[in-house]
Amino acid sequence: MNALLLALLVAQVHAQNVVVVTIDGLRPREVFTGGERALMRGVESEDGLVEKYWRDDVNARREVLMPFLWTTLAREGQVFGNAALGSPMRVTNDFRCSYPGYAELFTGFADARITGNGFGENPNVTVFEWLNQQPGFEGEVQAFATWQTFDRILNTRRSGLDVRAGLEPPFANDVQSPTRATIDALFRTTTPLFGGNALDALTFTALRESLRTTRPRVLLLGLGEVDEWMHAGRYDLALEATRRSDAILAELWRTLMSMEEYRGTTTLIVTTDHGRGLGRKDWRHHGEDVRGADEVWFAVMGPGIAPLGERLDAGLTTQAQVAATIAQSIGFDWNAEQPRAAKPLPLLP
Repeated sequence: MNALLLALLVAQVHAQNVVVVTIDGLRPREVFTGGERALMRGVESEDGLVEKYWRDDVNARREVLMPFLWTTLAREGQVFGNAALGSPMRVTNDFRCSYPGYAELFTGFADARITGNGFGENPNVTVFEWLNQQPGFEGEVQAFATWQTFDRILNTRRSGLDVRAGLEPPFANDVQSPTRATIDALFRTTTPLFGGNALDALTFTALRESLRTTRPRVLLLGLGEVDEWMHAGRYDLALEATRRSDAILAELWRTLMSMEEYRGTTTLIVTTDHGRGLGRKDWRHHGEDVRGADEVWFAVMGPGIAPLGERLDAGLTTQAQVAATIAQSIGFDWNAEQPRAAKPLPLLP
């Protein structure tokens, strides 16, 4: 099948649902080359960490760290962000930290007013808020996130979006069941490791339980442990968190594909909010003065997505293109609604 015919075929297909997963602070370096050997030195149980995550071959090394991404998502979809292959991806905001990054991801443009994580409620309508107002999607948008700040990023007071974020018991306002009561109890009693942020496993467990009774057409999952362990200087636990994030992706996809409402009709998008520095020290950090913190990545698969794998010579793409790509995947034009937003990512061959 030639490239033009493939482009014509996939351009006519849209998904009915879209699932977006963000893995906070996961560098392109780990995604595309796996664990960094120099950063494994001196950690607790170094030999075990090397045995588990180090391979001489770069493809084997990244696959052992993120098997679902490389054996399923990349083979059935597309991955952007490998600068070594002529496909770099960068943020357009100047601040290279989480709130500005998520705001750019979800609106399609960088807002210079949003300078850091302490910013108040997002003054800009996100693509999720807008989709929640579209025919057939009213009340069909839901978000689960480990970071409490998603309430402000998605501006729940204005948007009315269903957002379960941070350590607040996720089912406190829902009809209770024994399972939901247990999950809420775990949220209340688990010792906070990262301030008011929940552990990835808790947030994902809540999302999976919610899927038993709700079938949102637009679903957002924000994972956060990779960034937390990187900041803590625990490269060993950052690798473990990366591996578990990939396992969550795999389990989420298996769960969705077991449901008639999602099977064969769902786009999966996976990305991050910012990059981080390089070398023996700066891998822990990100910010406007940290070299490499503007480098990000993006992966997608689903109906209408050409299975091009790891993109070669795609040129520079940006984080700002993600919002329009989310909307486009289910047949909507975010750029018509928000002219400031960047155009969708080039998913056709």
